Amino acid sequence: MATRVRPLARSACIALQRQQQQQQRIIAPSTKRLTCALRTFRSTPQHRKQELRGYNDRDRYHGQYPRRTHLCGDLRADHEGQQVVLNGWVHSPRAMSQDLIFVPLGDASGTTQLVFRSGNPELRAEIQRLTPESVICAQGVVVKRPDGMINKQQSTGAIEVELEKIYCLNPASGSLPFWPSQTAATLPNEEIRLRYRYLDLRRPELQKNIRLRSVVVNTVRQYLVDHGFTEIETPTLFKSTPEGAREFIVPTRKPGAFYALPQSPQQHKQMLMAAGFDRYFQIARCFRDEDLRADRQPEFTQIDLEMSFITAQELQHVVQGFVTAVWKKALGVELDASHFPHMTYQEAMSTYGSDKPDVRFDMKIKEISGYLSDVVEEDAALDCLVVKQGSALTGGELKNMQKALELADEKDFAFVKINENNINAWPSKCGRLKHSSRIGQGETTEMNSKLDIQVGDLVLVHKRGRYLYGGNTLMGRVRLHLANMLQEKGLLNLDPNMFKFLWIESFPLFSPDEQSIRTWQATHHPFTAPFDQDIPLLTTEPARVRGQHYDLVLNGMEIGGGSIRIHSPVMQRFIFDNVLQLEKHEYQRFDHLLDALSAGCPPHGGIALGFDRLMSILCNASSIRDVIAFPKAAAGKDLVVNSPSQVTPEQLTEYYLQVIKNNDA
Repeated sequence: MATRVRPLARSACIALQRQQQQQQRIIAPSTKRLTCALRTFRSTPQHRKQELRGYNDRDRYHGQYPRRTHLCGDLRADHEGQQVVLNGWVHSPRAMSQDLIFVPLGDASGTTQLVFRSGNPELRAEIQRLTPESVICAQGVVVKRPDGMINKQQSTGAIEVELEKIYCLNPASGSLPFWPSQTAATLPNEEIRLRYRYLDLRRPELQKNIRLRSVVVNTVRQYLVDHGFTEIETPTLFKSTPEGAREFIVPTRKPGAFYALPQSPQQHKQMLMAAGFDRYFQIARCFRDEDLRADRQPEFTQIDLEMSFITAQELQHVVQGFVTAVWKKALGVELDASHFPHMTYQEAMSTYGSDKPDVRFDMKIKEISGYLSDVVEEDAALDCLVVKQGSALTGGELKNMQKALELADEKDFAFVKINENNINAWPSKCGRLKHSSRIGQGETTEMNSKLDIQVGDLVLVHKRGRYLYGGNTLMGRVRLHLANMLQEKGLLNLDPNMFKFLWIESFPLFSPDEQSIRTWQATHHPFTAPFDQDIPLLTTEPARVRGQHYDLVLNGMEIGGGSIRIHSPVMQRFIFDNVLQLEKHEYQRFDHLLDALSAGCPPHGGIALGFDRLMSILCNASSIRDVIAFPKAAAGKDLVVNSPSQVTPEQLTEYYLQVIKNNDA
């Protein structure tokens, strides 16, 4: 898409084209057509003149310049009188008069105010030519500001540097799409900032995020090395295996042969256990061709671990160790074992309606089937959620919730605001509950006491299937939506510095197949080991088999997941064949792993933590894009380099590929 050209740039471009037409005899044919709209801020007469007539760059200083003595954010009052040299980016200069000009100069460490007072006409002219975001070297003397001029909001606010000399190393265009020094309210939308990410990354917020990311990854690496782990890189060019998400396929010059980018190093790290590397880790790059959300990217980073001869508790202890080290290093927060409680999947789903519950607020779901058993089938359960003072939510807000969660036609869901008139008969106002013959003042009073229902509360009920599987229940989704509504109205306050970790364990090993192709699918992946006591159920009741899987949850977000693996090739084949009912050609793609298990592979387990998501929590960022240097935008687009992009017909032929047009696209 062509970039809009500002009027001044367009007129200058037209004038240059006319000049070019007059000089066609001396200009090479390859320069006859002038394209002006590729990038507005590059289409200046000076830039085009250099292209047309050869190199003539007088705006930039060429040659040796003084070496930097300090960072811009380092100077303090005790540096008074010192001769200093600073390098950095110019913010908007402010000319108070011909003989008083302020020039803020910044780098990653902070900003120092430069001041021109010398009356030197050459230096004044150089300063007046500076544009915001120009890169300069500045030489001068540190002086204290007068008491009334001290900026207490700035670390260098007690001083300024009186300029003696500047070297303009690279002037910035006067028509940049935005300035990194702009306030958040005046910045352009994210798409433009992603397009010019190199400008956006100069903003202090993103600088802080990316630098903290480096600190955190090195803290994790050092902790693991100190605890006997070996960092090992696994291949990026892997093979296609049925692991759930879509893969990125890489063609080769051998017809019909493709690599796949790894969704995780899962199989390689298990083979490393068979190879005798009993403590492996990697800061791994992984790839999944998924629809993007705020917390997803097609390429992402994870902290990947695998250990031999361990229990789940021992592995969790290692994870808690480096997470504790990270929180202390990055946030100055002390954690201990008490900050990592454990909860079963069944408890999480029945009490919070989610396998990654946010326990920063209460709002627990209670089952009330026993009170109204005549309207609840044996294979069903009746969930009840009480929102304290929830009557403050308007009817319109609750209707919007029903619309957002697609509950308008859900006949087994109902809610009622509690007032003095209905507090002893509220079940009769809740949809199908009104048909219960057990509704009476005695039963309702008992429920009110057990559930702590009071006037002004909001009561919601939903009848669901008793068998729990998947990631959440309807009432769990309602709980989170209501919590967001209460926060917006100021009725629920969550401390941004509150960190609620939680280990979720004892997941069902198998879940009903969502595509209805087979009876069962692996809840996580097919390499998770069952609990020893549940092994007999593999042949009789797969639904009751618990897997030795564990997720680490923080503030309602899953930041890591792992399991004790199957190390028996006999059990692995049995699960492929008899439970998951994979076709032979499907699990033949795992033959290399089965061979490794048969070669004397020790008992082992591992975990992977999503590093990008972890960093977004540490930085309190609304999106993981804010903690990645060059993230992808919507539809996986890299707006900086405009990828993915087309390749030449010759490349397609070389890789035996043909592009088929999609008429629906």
